[in-house]
Amino acid sequence: ESKNTPGKQRQRARADGKKRRNLVVKTIEDLLGDHVTVLACTLDFDDGSIKQPVGSDDDSLFPKDGKEAFSSWKPHLIYVEGGNTFWLQHCIEKGDWTDDLLAACTGNDAYAVYVGKSAGAIVAGSRVDTATWKGWDNPAVVPGKETYGDWNGCRGMSFMGPNASIFPHYDDESWEVVVQEKTKQMIEEDGDDVTVYSLHEWEACCIGGEAREVFVVSGDQ
Repeated sequence: ESKNTPGKQRQRARADGKKRRNLVVKTIEDLLGDHVTVLACTLDFDDGSIKQPVGSDDDSLFPKDGKEAFSSWKPHLIYVEGGNTFWLQHCIEKGDWTDDLLAACTGNDAYAVYVGKSAGAIVAGSRVDTATWKGWDNPAVVPGKETYGDWNGCRGMSFMGPNASIFPHYDDESWEVVVQEKTKQMIEEDGDDVTVYSLHEWEACCIGGEAREVFVVSGDQ
């Protein structure tokens, strides 16, 4: 348990998030070249505020809040960082962000690519309770849902379909048996078409097109 105050923890989390966000921006800039200006900002799902704009000093080029970011700014890329999965899911539900995210990234009028890392990947799946399997995240940060049992069956955004979930940070030695046992339990609850994508650190699960073709790609180990 951290000895820092909640305010200090949030401040540190935002600073860490900004560093990681800027790495994504730098990667995009390197790929696109100097002739393309990349505008980026951070949406706080907790309060709907926009923070840390980069790419221009002109404030009019950025949305005023999260709802405007989806309704009119319409980013090409939505990157959702890791952290406490339960808090992230709580904030998405509290702010009614699910419909905004689905509208942005799915369907005929989609305008953005969703990239989720760790917790950001889990909430994109059909069930969020894969985050309980390791015991890494503390559910007590969410009032009223302080135990792992409170999250059993919690539904995510289901980008890959109604019964496809994500288990990140996988390695065979530590988690193979756990994943097998928990997946069997999910099949008993949801049916035979349940799929759990167990992703090593060098893997990414991709969803392509309206058919929701799902495939896993590997990078350098």
